[in-house]
Amino acid sequence: MSDKDLLQLRQVLREVVYASPMPVREMERRLGIGHGNLYRMLDGSLDMRVRHLLALADLLGVPPTDFLEMGCPDAIQRAPRRLSDLLGTPSHKRDAEPTAASLSLDQLKEMVRAAVREEIDKPDPERGRRSRR
Repeated sequence: MSDKDLLQLRQVLREVVYASPMPVREMERRLGIGHGNLYRMLDGSLDMRVRHLLALADLLGVPPTDFLEMGCPDAIQRAPRRLSDLLGTPSHKRDAEPTAASLSLDQLKEMVRAAVREEIDKPDPERGRRSRR
């Protein structure tokens, strides 16, 4: 992965964090990281691990692959084949849903907005009301 890919991925992650109505401290708590570490991951001074991407995707209710597909479009374009080609996954399973790389930037932004709106509208079990803060 090139430095450009990492910069683009961090930019997508920053946009998602800033678009979320959840306070950063709450995100950090739910991700199991210390206060201030999310910003350090986003600026590259602290490594983000796969478990952090998986936890963030779960927190936002989006597939973790969306982060890589949106954040690393050049890497996706450079790839001569898909992992499913190497593993022999049937093509009907591969083509069931479009990938983030196959959508326009506007479509991807709308997907992120929809996921954030859905998260906002979820009930907050700790307070007994919607999670909007």
